[in-house]
Amino acid sequence: MDFALSAPVATGSIAGLPGQMLSTPKAPGNLTSAQQQEMQRVAREFEAVFIGQMTQTMFSGLKSEAPFGGGHAEDMWRSQLASEMGNTIAASGGIGIADNVYRSMLAQQEMATRAATEAASAPHPAATQPAATLIEE
Repeated sequence: MDFALSAPVATGSIAGLPGQMLSTPKAPGNLTSAQQQEMQRVAREFEAVFIGQMTQTMFSGLKSEAPFGGGHAEDMWRSQLASEMGNTIAASGGIGIADNVYRSMLAQQEMATRAATEAASAPHPAATQPAATLIEE
């Protein structure tokens, strides 16, 4: 079976990626820098948990051999190792999940801000209806 690639692959190059993937999205004007940093922290934390869960499944099929392995304690440490691997990978740039989560959070914030602005600027429904007249008999 031939595993050759049909086109040359440039390692370490991001020249072929679309421009939208390379640019940092602009946050809505109503977010403070502290809020933006908190959103980025949450996105990185989400990526770390995801990567930790993925590496946990990688360890699930491994059986330890004597004289160094085995037991309940090793299983506990493996889960902690997987968690720390996820944290380390996410902190060192991750695999791109945090960037996408952050973009999604910014988009949702922008939509919420736009909806709130439109709702505030729209006339109240009661103001557009004619006032009811009282008829005295």
